[in-house]
Amino acid sequence: MSARGHRDIFAKDIEWKKGTSDGIDYASYMMDEDDTESPLIVLSKFQPGEVVEPHTHAANYFEYVIEGEQTVGKTSFGPGDIRFAKGGTGYGPIKIGPEGCTVVIVFQEATGAMTIPKGAAAETAV
Repeated sequence: MSARGHRDIFAKDIEWKKGTSDGIDYASYMMDEDDTESPLIVLSKFQPGEVVEPHTHAANYFEYVIEGEQTVGKTSFGPGDIRFAKGGTGYGPIKIGPEGCTVVIVFQEATGAMTIPKGAAAETAV
């Protein structure tokens, strides 16, 4: 963190990276860059029709849909909707709607953010 005690990141300066497939872009930021157990904030953009296989994370997390739509299991989420998941809770698949989807995810601890495949996705990951 800067000497001023805060960071400013403008939209034009966000460094987008490729996710687990070409249909996912993300940018991630540690709440406290000096603490590996700090909360982790992830901005994710999913292309239309993208599917994220069932998985879990070790950390609790919060997800806010900015735009577009995603269906998680049988439940659809759109702009302004929020999901909370306790660490270790499996969910998915996540199916992205025809307009794509942009979300903000906050993991309670960065060290628990890694995606852990579940079910058939876990079998093919081995």
